[in-house]
Amino acid sequence: MDLNTSLEDLLKQEINCLLSFCSAIEQEQAALVSGAIDALPAAAEKKSAQAAQLSKLDSTRNALLTAHGYAAGRTGMDAWLESQASATESAASWAKVLELAAKAKTENEINGRLIGAQLQQNQQALKILIGDSGATMTYGPTGQQAGLVGRRPLGSA
Repeated sequence: MDLNTSLEDLLKQEINCLLSFCSAIEQEQAALVSGAIDALPAAAEKKSAQAAQLSKLDSTRNALLTAHGYAAGRTGMDAWLESQASATESAASWAKVLELAAKAKTENEINGRLIGAQLQQNQQALKILIGDSGATMTYGPTGQQAGLVGRRPLGSA
């Protein structure tokens, strides 16, 4: 098996997979921003499938590197690229993989913050709906705690 050809092919596959992964993250982000909750499961499924594929490609690349005497990961790729006389296409592909991976990480973190903000808003709305507005409890004439004045159970007159 030719390491140069195999790694270049893997890098191209990783680039395509990362582009698809970034697309899924963008779809997820658009759904979060617009409140289109119905679109989230499809985006999450696509993102999950691409993440699994990226993991397989990464494992395959690492196995190829170690089988040819290089370290796994970025260190091995950098060492392999340095050992190549004319690895400009591979170096460009590797740079693109790193660029797309950094973009995916950043965008995914943004989505996490969006989800966190929406969760906090939902929790606050839920507290209001169930009557836990954070109001201080007072004591009635009998010495028992009393909630807000005029509060009645739903359906009572």
